[in-house]
Amino acid sequence: MIKKGITYLAILLTIISSCKQKEKFDIDTSKINLELNIKRLDKDIFEIDPGNLDVELPQLIEEYGEFYELYSIRIINLGNPYQENYSELLTGFITDYTMNKVYEKTMEVFPNVNYIETSLKKAFKRYKYFFPERIVPEVYTYIGGFNQSMVVSDSILGIGVDKYLGKDCEFYDRLGIANYLQNNMNPENIPTDAIRAWALTEFTYNDSIDNLVNNIVYQGKIHFFLDAMFPKVLDSLKIGFTSDEMLWYIKNEKQMWNYLIENKLLFSTDYMTINQHINPAPFTSGYPNESPGRASIWLGWQIVRKYMQRNPEISLNELMLNNDYQEILSESRYEPK
Repeated sequence: MIKKGITYLAILLTIISSCKQKEKFDIDTSKINLELNIKRLDKDIFEIDPGNLDVELPQLIEEYGEFYELYSIRIINLGNPYQENYSELLTGFITDYTMNKVYEKTMEVFPNVNYIETSLKKAFKRYKYFFPERIVPEVYTYIGGFNQSMVVSDSILGIGVDKYLGKDCEFYDRLGIANYLQNNMNPENIPTDAIRAWALTEFTYNDSIDNLVNNIVYQGKIHFFLDAMFPKVLDSLKIGFTSDEMLWYIKNEKQMWNYLIENKLLFSTDYMTINQHINPAPFTSGYPNESPGRASIWLGWQIVRKYMQRNPEISLNELMLNNDYQEILSESRYEPK
């Protein structure tokens, strides 16, 4: 009972600390005008009449413009929609039996996208508050044959809704997708995943020394950005972990940090070592097997939170433009207890 009490106390202290940080993001966005209407290519493309493609395809291309070209070339790999045999290729895609089953399931899970639209609108209004000079992208949903979850270009944010049909969706087992990945393939993961994808392209990793500590601090910046965009969303959803995995983090933060120091891994430039600590996996290499994959990102997130706590005069914009990851680590005085 004592051990469990200590565990819950640790969680409570973490929540309190997080709440204090969120006070920094207590802003008024009511006067920020923002129109955000998600365009549903996932629905429109499968409603085309294959027998009337000569009429309906040009209309679809005109409506979706640059995104349709990106979708056709990069996502479903049909090539340029203006090529001679394109109508035949598209007919094959939209009449494919499996793809139609995926479409049916998508319409079952997403009869509308109101929740996504509302969540993204709130987040992007906050984005405009903190970054008034930056653009807000056009947002689209699509069925990509289980390819990319998110596609981002200069002014486009595309969401592959077939990658968010629910962790128990039968298609994912058939495709052999690992359980640790399926755990985050839920509708509620879309808003945070979408904003993270946008942040990764707006605020890119930039350092001449590509080592582990720089990568985890960079990832910490991205997750701190999510704190600002989603101040009322649980950390577990922002980082993509279950409550049990979050509990593991909180209990083992000091041990993880000590492991990296004792094994001289913080300044490792080994590509495999970096990937093992920041990329999805069943567990994080070097930590116990019950650790979540990407566990070291949690450390980077806490480093950035400490840094911003100690430097309240630094704006979110200044943080995101600061690529001196060593400075952030040093000035955070991070020392897990």
